[in-house]
Parts: sequence; C-alpha cells; structure tokens
Amino acid sequence: MNIEVKNVVEKLGKLEKTLRQKIESGVLVQEVKDFADAQSKLLKQKVKTSKDLKKVVAIVEKRRKQIEKVAKDLPKEVKVVRSYVESQRKELKKIGSKLLAKVQEAQGIKSSQSSSSAKSKTKKTAAKKTKKKTSSRKKK
Repeated sequence: MNIEVKNVVEKLGKLEKTLRQKIESGVLVQEVKDFADAQSKLLKQKVKTSKDLKKVVAIVEKRRKQIEKVAKDLPKEVKVVRSYVESQRKELKKIGSKLLAKVQEAQGIKSSQSSSSAKSKTKKTAAKKTKKKTSSRKKK
C-alpha cells in the first residue's frame, strides 16, 4: 500500500510540474489559442455556405469568449489543484508515519518477546547444567 501511495504522489508531482511548465512558458495558452483558431477557421468555412450568418458569428464569439475565460482562469485552477495535492501529500505523510510507528511498535513487541523468551531459555539450560554438576559430584 505504501508503494502505491508513493507512485500516486510521484505521478501527481510530475503532472503538476508539467502543467506548471506549460503555464509558465505560455505553451498551454498557445495551445488553447491554436485550438480556437482551428475551430474559427472551420466555422468560417461553414459560414460561407451558411444562410444563418448571424447565428454562426454569435456562436463563434461566444466560444472565443469562453476559451479566453478558460485561459485566464487556468492559473487559478492550477493553484487550487496544487493546494489540494499539497494537502493530500501532508495527509498521506501523516498516515504513513502512523503506519510506520505501528509497524515499528509491533516489531519492538516481537523482538522484546523473543529476547525475553531467549533469556528464560538460557536460564533454564544454565539451571540444568548446575544440577548435573552437583549430582555428578555427589556420585563420586
């Protein structure tokens, strides 16, 4: 489970870096503009053959405004996603720390039990050896 969480955190980190690089370099805005230009070219071709010119122009303007709004809101959304990722990372670290503490505690209990049982075994064998020595002395 811990490995899966690490993989998810790593992937989210990589995605965040990629998105940040695209935003900072302006690549993402350029991609949005290119998409809008391609769509406008398609619509312009349809307008030439269309009778409802006013409707098509209104649709193009509406789409253009929507795309511009998305391009403006994108950095805000990235901040929201980044803060969410950071909060999830903190939560996962807390959970991981608790799990590690429990595992270490469980291992500590097992090792203390095994060491105490080993001590009792050595005491028993030492007692048997002393009994044998005293009994062999009595026979002589």
